[in-house]
Order: sequence, then structure tokens, then C-alpha cells
Amino acid sequence: MATAIKEKPASKRIIYSEQDSIYKKDWILYTTSDEDSYSELKALRMYPSDTVLVITGSGCRSLALLVDEPKRLISVDANPTQNYLLELKIEAMRLLQHDEYLQFLGVKPATFSRLDLYREFEPNLTPQAQAYWNRYLDKIKEGLIYLGKHEQFYKKYIGSLLFRPKKKQFLHMLSLTSLEEQRAYFHKHFNTRLWRWSIENLCRQTIFKWALGDPSYDNQVSQQQSVGNYILQRLTHTFENHLVRDNHFLTFLYCGEYMNEEALPVYLQKRHYETIKKNLDKVEIVTDLIDQYLAREKEPFIDKVSLSDISGWIPNETFQKILTEITQKMRKNGIICYRNFLAKRSVDPGLLNYYERDVEMIERLNHEDLAFAFTFEVLKKRGGIMDEYAL
Repeated sequence: MATAIKEKPASKRIIYSEQDSIYKKDWILYTTSDEDSYSELKALRMYPSDTVLVITGSGCRSLALLVDEPKRLISVDANPTQNYLLELKIEAMRLLQHDEYLQFLGVKPATFSRLDLYREFEPNLTPQAQAYWNRYLDKIKEGLIYLGKHEQFYKKYIGSLLFRPKKKQFLHMLSLTSLEEQRAYFHKHFNTRLWRWSIENLCRQTIFKWALGDPSYDNQVSQQQSVGNYILQRLTHTFENHLVRDNHFLTFLYCGEYMNEEALPVYLQKRHYETIKKNLDKVEIVTDLIDQYLAREKEPFIDKVSLSDISGWIPNETFQKILTEITQKMRKNGIICYRNFLAKRSVDPGLLNYYERDVEMIERLNHEDLAFAFTFEVLKKRGGIMDEYAL
């Protein structure tokens, strides 16, 4: 079972701001990964000397970036509950071996009491995180990996309405090891008129907004934009170009759980587990708006930035302000990677003068990324401190 628990290192920094959260409800939006973190690892090309800035979200991407062992990783989120989740994942990982960790989170059935195990590392959480999780002990007991609002939405609505009717065909595709065979099977048995109609008509903004209460689906996308058509195009690309058996997000959508232990989110994969675990002390957790956090820093200090898809649910003016703060605090030859979902954000021309778009990497990620809904921007900084451009 678990090894003896270690006390939290004194150098570990966790900051929770006093500002009100933009999120209206208390339970977590994301508990697992709907992204392919290998894309960020490819795009950022981290070095051991790098300081990395990342949006927390479910914490999966923050932990995955430790695979390349940067010097320092700063995980920022305006939603404190997402940072409480990252704390929980970190402290559980400190204590547990790989298989135990999968059991604790709920990837696999547990052979022990999750609550008893939580009590072992609870003292190492911040008081804010302890207070939060003690209100949700039922979630810990159940295994929380699939219990976020997004995950429940995928399981109850997207999975039930769109994907479960094709579960039999999907399970057959899980057995296929040839992409050519998968393509043929997909178009013959899967890609039907009814399936296409269902996605086009049921993947609507109003449904996402109603079910999730998440600003991502509330702000920056035209009401005339067809969410269903976009998802259908990207989903078809995935079936035609990526083996289903290697795609953790697709298996979750269709089956409500991960089906292949060799193709879990990056931070849950056995081959990376010990590397991530030994680098946990490099993580600093900050609850704040990212531009406000950066504005308090005086000198350039970051080398690599992963912004996930925050560009899609904030006004373009705010997004450009964030990019400006990053540019001012980014060292020479730094790299920014961000995802676009429905709202497609580019960099303002004046600010783009400080960057070179990595077109080759962008095209590569748009093709290779397993989380079919996203496209990418990858920017490499040309020179030193930004001193001319301002919004």
C-alpha cells in the first residue's frame, strides 16, 4: 500500500487571492483532461533551465509538463476550485504508487478506502483546500476523475445522445491496430447520415451553456456559428487519422471511462509517473487572473507559456492584454502555445511584431493532436523585453 507520507516542502508556494471568482457555482468544472498534453510538450520544447507558466484547469496539463523537468512551473487559475484539485492530485501523487494513484482518482476500482487514504495526506493541503474537500468527501469516496461538470456533461448528454448508440462499433474500433482498417470501418459502419445529423443538431451552444454554466460557452462565439458542423469536421479528421485505441478522450466520450491504460492522459501514464513525481516540488500554484499576476512581477522571468484555450471565453481585448503582459515578462526566445476551440484568436499585428509564428509546428499539432476539438497557435519570441507596444 502507500509509503509513509512526507511533509510538504517549506519552499512550496501556493497563493490564493482574495478576489471573487468569476465562477458562480462551487463544484469543479474539469476533473480530467480533454486535451492531448503531448501537443504542449512538442510545442514548448522545454529545457531544465526553463520557468514555465501554465493555466491550471484540471491540473492534468500542469502535471504533464513536468515530464520535461523544467526548473520551475507556475500554475495559475482564476478559479480556486481548480487549484484545490491540483493540490489534491499533487499530494496524492507524493504518497502513492502508480496503480494506487489510478485507483484513488477513480480510473480503476479501489481495493482500499479512498477516504482513509485522503486523511493521510489531508494535513499537507492548504487550509483552503482542506475546507473545500471536506465538503466533498462523497466525491473523493466515489473517485473524482469523471465527476467534474464537463465530465458529467460528456457522460450524461454528449455520450448518451451521440456516442453511446455507436458504442458497439466504437468498441470494435478499439481492437483495430491499422489506420487503414479503421478508416474503412468508420466510413462503412459509423459515419452514417443519422450520426452526422445528430452531432450537427445536438452540439449547440445553448445546450453547452445550459448544462455547464461555464463562461467558455457563454461569451465569445457568434450565435450564428455552427458548433455541430465544426465538431463533426474535427471528429471525422480524428477517426481518419488517429487510432481510437490511442485516444483517451474519445474512449471517455464513447464509453464513459478510459479503456486503454497505455493511452491515459500524459500525467497518468506509467512511463512518466516517476519523473513527474520527483518534480512535484517545482510546482507553484497561484489563484489569480493571469494578467494581474504577471503585472505584479518586475522583470522578465518566464520562458514557456501554455494558455490552454482561455482565448475563447474572454474578450479579445482582455486576451491581447494577457499576451502583452506575457511579452513584457518573457525572456528572449520564449515560446507561447495556446489552443483555439470555437472562437479563433490571432495575435494583434503590433504585438505579433515581437513573435515568429511557428507555422510548421502549428500545422503539425493541428494534424496530430488527439483532442479533436482544438486548433493551435505557437509563437516564438524574437528578441528581448517589450518596450514599445501597448494596447
